[in-house]
Amino acid sequence: MFLRLGFIPTIVVSSPQAAEQFLKTHDLVFASRPLLLTAKHVTYGQKNLILAQYGSYWRTVRKMCTLELLSSVKINSFQGMRKEELNLLIESIKAGVAAGVAVDLSSKVSSLNADMTCRMVFGKKYADEEFDERGFKAMMQEAMVSIATPNLGDFIPQIASLDLQGLTKRMKAVSKVFDAFFEKIIDEHVQSKDEKRTKDFVDVMLTFLGSEETEYKIDRERIKAISFVIFV
Repeated sequence: MFLRLGFIPTIVVSSPQAAEQFLKTHDLVFASRPLLLTAKHVTYGQKNLILAQYGSYWRTVRKMCTLELLSSVKINSFQGMRKEELNLLIESIKAGVAAGVAVDLSSKVSSLNADMTCRMVFGKKYADEEFDERGFKAMMQEAMVSIATPNLGDFIPQIASLDLQGLTKRMKAVSKVFDAFFEKIIDEHVQSKDEKRTKDFVDVMLTFLGSEETEYKIDRERIKAISFVIFV
């Protein structure tokens, strides 16, 4: 089915046969994500793995993430940390049970995931006040809702500058908070003198920063963009 959403031609795939054509036979033709006005701010022009346009840069980033960040060897190096965080969760639940209070397991598991991810990507856990007064969860939710909300400016480019829904303004504010946080993290890693600690994802990416001896041509913006999407 062919539709036109504003000025954007859109195809609705509604059968298994058509889906095979789009997702398998002609996969490379339709592999790129659309350029989204709101997403470009927090993803630094869509330089991360999820929203980057299909091409040499996307293939290079995917290779780096697969081989250098998400390999079984790298993931296994954090096994001790994961056990430590899981034990903290169990002790927290035990304390709640002993005190006779209700335990919100959804919140506990969400916090466990966030803490593990923080330690794997950034090397340590960060308190909400170190990020922003609104906290990790609120800002992350704001970012994801803004990216997922259909933006009139994406479908009618002529009115994009008006920002009628206020989405671009909101995303710029969110992006400013995340950018300051990631800059702080990168600076902490650059200045760190502890050679014995387990290298986290930011450490790995920093080893390629400005290097001419590797195919991974990476800069601070790309490190921040990739860190954001891994954390999400």
